[in-house]
Amino acid sequence: MSYDLGVWAGDADDPQARYVRLREGAGPADSSLDGFCRDLTAKYPELHEASDPEESPWSAAIERSGDGAVLTMQHPRAAEVTRVVLDLARKHDLTVFNPQTAEVHRPNVLDLTMCDGSRVENPDAAGIKAALGRLSAKNWYAVLERGDHYVQIGQGKFAAAPKGEFALERRDGSPERHYRTEAGNLAEVVAAFTGFAEGDSAWVEGFEWEKVDFS
Repeated sequence: MSYDLGVWAGDADDPQARYVRLREGAGPADSSLDGFCRDLTAKYPELHEASDPEESPWSAAIERSGDGAVLTMQHPRAAEVTRVVLDLARKHDLTVFNPQTAEVHRPNVLDLTMCDGSRVENPDAAGIKAALGRLSAKNWYAVLERGDHYVQIGQGKFAAAPKGEFALERRDGSPERHYRTEAGNLAEVVAAFTGFAEGDSAWVEGFEWEKVDFS
């Protein structure tokens, strides 16, 4: 069973229709996605170039058409690859459409996503507080993103957070600028998310951060 994503330059009034046109093929690929595809295939080589196709996350070749592309991946690898796709789309100012959920991820839009799949675009302070109030053992993380910057909160064993506390992470652009700390209560988390949303970096100074090394 495959899992698909549509990626394109610019925005679309009707993302579903835009995705359908991509699936149908709208003409030869232009250069709009060259950088994105180069970065993506550097991490996940195309299926025909993979040293071991059975280990590849792709279930078909990347289908490029005009200024867009359709990515078809193995369902068990979908969460992993989608995260990378979203990161690269922000880097290259591209829109990502998920036809499974009808979610649209636009570049440089404030985007709040929860573990339970709920999503709010451009949330205000009240919306942020309400969403974070729904954190639980099952709904254990939330991410607030703008472009290639984000703040993320997690609780419980999946986030490796101490009992009764929260694991708070932030990324200031590139993956090399990824930091982690701990928040002792939900009020601190709400203040951090609200500060990020408002573009006020003062909240960062209230914590002691450690750089996250993914190497």
